[in-house]
Amino acid sequence: MHADEHLGLERQSLISYIWIQKKHLWIYGFFRVISILAITPFPVITQRIVDQSVANRDLTEVLYYTGISLALLVLHLISMKIAVRFLAVDVQLILRELRSRLFHKLNFMHFRFLDSVQTGRLLSKYTFDTNNIEFTLIMIVTAVIPELFRAGLVIAMLTYINPWLLLIVAVCVPIFAIVRYYFFKPIEAVNHTVRLAREDMTGQANEFISAIRLVRGYGQEQQARQQMDQLSDAYSDERVDQMRLNQGLGYILFTAVSALSIIAVAACGWLVIEDKLTLGAMVALVASLPICFQPIYMITQFSMQYLLGAESFRSIKELMDSGYVEAWQGTQSLDQVAGQIEFNKVSFAYDESQPQVIHDFSTCIKAGEHVAFVGPSGSGKSTLVSLMLGFYAATEGGIHIDGVPQHEIDVRQFRLNCAIVMQDNLLLSGSLLDNIRFGRPTASIEDVREAALNANALEFIEELPDGLDTKVGERGVSLSGGQRQRIAIARALLRDPKVLILDEATSALDYESERLVQEAFERLAHGRTTITIAHRLSTIRNADRIIVLKKGRKVGEGTWSELASKEGDFMDLINAQS
Repeated sequence: MHADEHLGLERQSLISYIWIQKKHLWIYGFFRVISILAITPFPVITQRIVDQSVANRDLTEVLYYTGISLALLVLHLISMKIAVRFLAVDVQLILRELRSRLFHKLNFMHFRFLDSVQTGRLLSKYTFDTNNIEFTLIMIVTAVIPELFRAGLVIAMLTYINPWLLLIVAVCVPIFAIVRYYFFKPIEAVNHTVRLAREDMTGQANEFISAIRLVRGYGQEQQARQQMDQLSDAYSDERVDQMRLNQGLGYILFTAVSALSIIAVAACGWLVIEDKLTLGAMVALVASLPICFQPIYMITQFSMQYLLGAESFRSIKELMDSGYVEAWQGTQSLDQVAGQIEFNKVSFAYDESQPQVIHDFSTCIKAGEHVAFVGPSGSGKSTLVSLMLGFYAATEGGIHIDGVPQHEIDVRQFRLNCAIVMQDNLLLSGSLLDNIRFGRPTASIEDVREAALNANALEFIEELPDGLDTKVGERGVSLSGGQRQRIAIARALLRDPKVLILDEATSALDYESERLVQEAFERLAHGRTTITIAHRLSTIRNADRIIVLKKGRKVGEGTWSELASKEGDFMDLINAQS
């Protein structure tokens, strides 16, 4: 599925997005309406008890109205219980969908974008921002909309009792307009700065935590702490402003609403004295005032949460509506991938403002051929592999897979026929079995063990207390470099790829580990197209062809014996390692 098939959020606000999700909430809404309708008659019942039952000293009628009220309360309780039961599931369904869309979009983002963004910033969008949207959604469907509906019905009841009560309630409306005018824009602005400061802080924290061995190894704990303290202080300063605005809004609103309540009671007293209002109507109003004022409280409190949620929604929109996605739109499926890769005058620059890192590169890697890329650091070896896999698109020229232009094929389907073993292979937190199976999730235990055996990994796995169920820790830190490499090879073997990429996969290993890994590589490479990015030249003696790169250009090509028999860049590399 392509990125553009997934819903963008363009031209959507948070409210419009939540409105679209109403299809998930209709059962909750149905029972919530019943719960509100059940308690709406209370003002009229209160007025009848005071003006009729008490005035007539009719205890039977008092008990009758009391019984009706209790029955309505039971109906309210039952319908609320059912509504809340559905709400918990429905809200999480909406949030699961949003998080899924967000994570899926990340898998389609262009590597130029991902290379420039801290991982912590992306994690902040995935966790903090989705949580803010969740709180906002819950407040809307559980408080704001129901309270507005309930208040509207109560005001209609009060108007039915006596039109004067509607005039008293109407005085409260200007409060929200005043509060909105003076507070909402500053709160919206400070929420934006708080979000950016939080992303800066979490992004840097994620980097330092990921590189904690580097920090300790260089003894730079104090420097790291100072950087984090500066970002934390900046975030705290913004949070202080945010809290002051929110608290200021709270106490001003409480004062205004309390004053209005006193004025409303006084006005009712005056109307009773003037015989324009019955005592029962006054009691009904006083009992209903908290319900009438509740929407103002709710809307104001919601507005603070909504502004947080809206800022988080904008943050997610930045990513969801981003144009930084892989450009591949090809749909042609290669049913039987042979593994022929042809580069035709390929040039590439990571950015238009930067110089090219690949210059006019051409070669054809035949199906089943073992080709090695060698050259000094920065010569473009890994970039060529990234171009072949479609992580980046060539600036000039083109790449053909099995004779089909790269832009015409389904690149993601092609990647399913590839496997990569890198210098620093990442293992996922979990068991060894999980990590090997990542190459083919449907593989049986027997298939996994056979792959581990051929990767020279089964012996050390069986020596571990829990065998394949051994937990490896985050990034595989509990294993040695050679063990991680052999697990990565087992993962690639299990995948049974048509195209194998070995990216400096032995450069960090000791001699014994390299020997075991190299034996596994030879088994793995047999019968499939293999591209080796080599640092240690001793690992590519048996390659069918070696391509020598320098500053993004091909400066030599041939077998080991052909290149080693004459002066040139390849001999310089051999001499440097000797």
